[in-house]
Amino acid sequence: MKRLNVILFLLALAVLTVEAKDLKVAGIFGDNMVLQQKTVTPIWGWADTGTTVTVTSSWNDKSYSAKAGRDGTWRIMLHTPEAGGPYALTITGGKTITFSDIYIGEVWLASGQSNMAMQLKECYESTKAILTSQKSNIRFINVPPLGSYKPLTDIKADWVVAAPENVGDCSAVAWYFAHFIQENLGVPVGIINASFGGSVVETWMSRETCQTLGDISVPEVSDGTTGWEANIPTTMYNGMLNPIVGYGIQGCIWYQGESNVYNVSQYSDRLVAMVAEWRRKWGRNFPFYFTQIAPFDYTTWNVPSEVGEHVGAYLRDEQRKSMDRIENSGMAVILDVGEVEQIHPVRKEKVGERLGLMALAEVYDTKGFEYKSPVFERMEVDGDKAVIFFKDLYYGLTSYGKPLHLFEIADESKVFHPAEAYVDEERDVVIVSSKYVRNPKAVRYAFKNYVEPELFSLSGLPVSSFRTDNW
Repeated sequence: MKRLNVILFLLALAVLTVEAKDLKVAGIFGDNMVLQQKTVTPIWGWADTGTTVTVTSSWNDKSYSAKAGRDGTWRIMLHTPEAGGPYALTITGGKTITFSDIYIGEVWLASGQSNMAMQLKECYESTKAILTSQKSNIRFINVPPLGSYKPLTDIKADWVVAAPENVGDCSAVAWYFAHFIQENLGVPVGIINASFGGSVVETWMSRETCQTLGDISVPEVSDGTTGWEANIPTTMYNGMLNPIVGYGIQGCIWYQGESNVYNVSQYSDRLVAMVAEWRRKWGRNFPFYFTQIAPFDYTTWNVPSEVGEHVGAYLRDEQRKSMDRIENSGMAVILDVGEVEQIHPVRKEKVGERLGLMALAEVYDTKGFEYKSPVFERMEVDGDKAVIFFKDLYYGLTSYGKPLHLFEIADESKVFHPAEAYVDEERDVVIVSSKYVRNPKAVRYAFKNYVEPELFSLSGLPVSSFRTDNW
């Protein structure tokens, strides 16, 4: 009997030893990664219940330990230093896993739909960026594009050291943003790209958040996945965001909205809810910088919409309003990079740099330059003229000496007429009038699907399209 008990004990010990060797680290971590500097950042994974997992960081030769819980998960918080590298991490718990060539720097999440997913190699004049990529210290990881009907916990992906042979696969907007930050700060930059072409904002929220909004049809939880249906609520959150939630980031850049022209009036509420959820999940009010969609002739889509023909203009305006509803946010206006017949404008450098301008000014406290496009603030009536005031003015307004043709004005009839408009350079306001309107009630600017801007800040940032009404 004693011999049998010994044998059983040894067999049990052998089983435990084998299970302990199943130590695993979440797929968002790996060789070549960038960790956010000067913070407490998590690393997590799985092991047998009760296994003690230890992570040792080479930058301070310190070890941090935790036990795997009943569900087999473990999570350890690391203290990161100022930017630098290369470093290594050693993870032990029945077996040893080592990650090398790790840099400490600035990490940003890039997300959205196809204009964020669009790769550098697909963009206008990207050859120079590709050829010079090896001189930068930028690393990126592309989260596999996958929708899921239940929250997934892991991904299979690798961090990539940017070089001419691979950087073409990086998100173009994310690359130009990262390069702009790296060039001005001189620190390593890491980009986590979690974007999916054609995805609506509802797909990027959890089941719980979608249900709080009330009018979203949420699919049942199941083991199914989807690689192409980008309009199913919760699926991108489940498949692409949930597995990486918590990775140490400085902030998020976002480029999405074209697919929501089908439900424009709901967009702002849903974007606000999405950002609030992401911040709750990450446990911090990180900066959120988003791109206003570019002009495009949406009439070719035959969009069934409650707002009429110019759905693109209404969506841009919903985004403009969202900026005031989401604290610690900013909107990159790209009214000057649209293409009338191309939903994917190929000039992405301006997009990335305009997102980068806001990050430099607000996150990294760089001063002395204009970093936001002027946006509508209020309208005042002066006799038969409307006076339009703007905020986020740094130097002033200009039309570069060209006449303004994109302003419209209406009275209580709600009928808009082409307006005469000019910049009052002393007050940095725009004066708008029409011989057909004696009592102005509303003004719109560039309020069409496709426009080419005519009003700018003195440093060249286009003024956002807007409407003063809510008709």
